[in-house]
Amino acid sequence: MSDSESMHPGDFETVASFEALSQSMRKCVHGVLWKSTPADYFLNGIEQNLKLESQLQNGTYKQRKTRKFVVTYPKRRDIVSVAFRDRVFQRSLNDNVIYPRISRSFIYDNMACQKGKGPDKARNRIKCFLQRYYREHGTKGYVLKCDIKGYYPNMSHKVVKDCFKKVIDGWSYQQALMVLDGQYDGEIGYNPGSQMIQIAGIGILNAVDHFIKEDLHIKYYLRYMDDFVLIHHDRTYLLECKAKLAVLLRSLDCEFNTKKTDITPLSKGIEFLGFRFRLTKTGKVVMILNSNNVKHARKKLRKLVHKAMKGELTREKVDECYDAWKNHAGKGNSTQLLKRMDKYYASLWEEDIVFKSK
Repeated sequence: MSDSESMHPGDFETVASFEALSQSMRKCVHGVLWKSTPADYFLNGIEQNLKLESQLQNGTYKQRKTRKFVVTYPKRRDIVSVAFRDRVFQRSLNDNVIYPRISRSFIYDNMACQKGKGPDKARNRIKCFLQRYYREHGTKGYVLKCDIKGYYPNMSHKVVKDCFKKVIDGWSYQQALMVLDGQYDGEIGYNPGSQMIQIAGIGILNAVDHFIKEDLHIKYYLRYMDDFVLIHHDRTYLLECKAKLAVLLRSLDCEFNTKKTDITPLSKGIEFLGFRFRLTKTGKVVMILNSNNVKHARKKLRKLVHKAMKGELTREKVDECYDAWKNHAGKGNSTQLLKRMDKYYASLWEEDIVFKSK
């Protein structure tokens, strides 16, 4: 056992024991057992986790080479794929030490990547804010919608390490450094895909959250990763807030995305997490799916139906994809939209049947 581990035996047992790794493995295989690598690891889980525990205990554990690939929707991103065995260890380190300690100081309205929170919770919170705001100020007001420029690609390695160092030390911190330095080169930028980077994403702006709530005294404030919303009745005050936040962000090596950061009248609604939230004159909050999402769904469905007609997919699989989209769209006030999409979806099959018969 290494000297650094002996200083923090509690952390080691919590993270690297056979029991902890086995629990982490069960979490990691959820939803991916159909893949060969997770399935193979799971079938030999006892042997694999005993071996991993031994390597961590005697200091011979080394990360395997990562694989990088690109996703293009909803926007182009470089993703890092970690070996499954490394994912098991990192999940244990994140779940049992890093996240519990870093999240202790989070405000309630930090909504991303946390148990009991997520996009649905964030959308409901925005609706709740608008309803409360209406009871205090009516429909007149302003929204400061903020976005960080190139959040992950421009994220400072030093800022992330300092963020983690505030809550962990010794063996745990050294293991976190091994992941951060081993998977990511240079001094700036991370690729999404690692749970540890997700934790960094929700953690490094914690100081911003507290500044907004405690120093700026913004009652209606919510953040989802690097997108955040401030609602206030005074536009001038929001301008002051924006200037002060720009200074604070620079201390974290971040800056606003000027194209997506602006103060707009509340009457124009709030674009957030794929929906537009609009407060009516009666105080009702209407949540409408973003038009770009609808355009993308139509384009995707057309491609899937064509593939099904060529025998590359089954009708059941395409129906499943459409039902998943409907479930998402149905979270908003989308009754008429869903009726139109049902007609459009049915017409795609009719078009392809006609095309195939010619």
